[in-house]
Amino acid sequence: MKKSLLPKEAAKKLLESSKWSEGKIFPLMEGPYRYRLMIHCSSAGRQEAEFANGQHRYFCYIELMDGQGDWIQQGANVVPILPDGRFIMVVEQRPPQSRYANRSMTALIRGKEINLEQFGPFSSLEFPGGAVDAGEELKAGFLRELTEETGVKKQTAVFFKRNYPIYGFGSDLALQLFVGVVKLSGLRYQKRVDNDGGLIVFSLSYEEVEENIKRGVICSGQAALAPWSFYKEIENHIQLNLPIRGKYFSKYKVKIAK
Repeated sequence: MKKSLLPKEAAKKLLESSKWSEGKIFPLMEGPYRYRLMIHCSSAGRQEAEFANGQHRYFCYIELMDGQGDWIQQGANVVPILPDGRFIMVVEQRPPQSRYANRSMTALIRGKEINLEQFGPFSSLEFPGGAVDAGEELKAGFLRELTEETGVKKQTAVFFKRNYPIYGFGSDLALQLFVGVVKLSGLRYQKRVDNDGGLIVFSLSYEEVEENIKRGVICSGQAALAPWSFYKEIENHIQLNLPIRGKYFSKYKVKIAK
């Protein structure tokens, strides 16, 4: 029986069958879901390997892909604020976090201590967000993810968007992350939605968000800490009545149609 190649050996064989040329970008391997390992041929690359046309240098990084195999170029995460000042957050399942046994899992929510493990072993308290679909306008992507993950109903809102993306979250991920804040006019949201395998939805006070960050319970850089930092910048502008300088962020009146 022929011994199967280990992943590293298989990747080496694939490189050896690929022709190197400066600037060429191609997928080396795809996972069964969402992830694709990319090769960028470059004489400035950090790695070196044997290609079909000799020894050359290259970069290696990861792309996210949708169900059709297209590159997910952008993601959006938004801080939703209810009219009474509470913030909507969701419990997502993030398996990589479970690799760290000492992570904090007990959150303070609506004045109660809640162990997030009851919702799943990989639970992570985050703001709503996800991939922006190919061809989808960025603002529409924000609002779609908001409605899909929280079940908020038809209403008007004020939306703030950071105009410049945050890149990567890890130097090896090809992704632009955009963050935003939406001030809702309605109080209603669903406590559970079926999106992404089932999400639990909570509302937290400002003090509870800050406390859970200090505890290490709110710990996702992409889906919590980055959008929360942008929210605090927006509030600082409003409270100090500062002018919007340059094109750092945009403000819109929007209608949530769901």
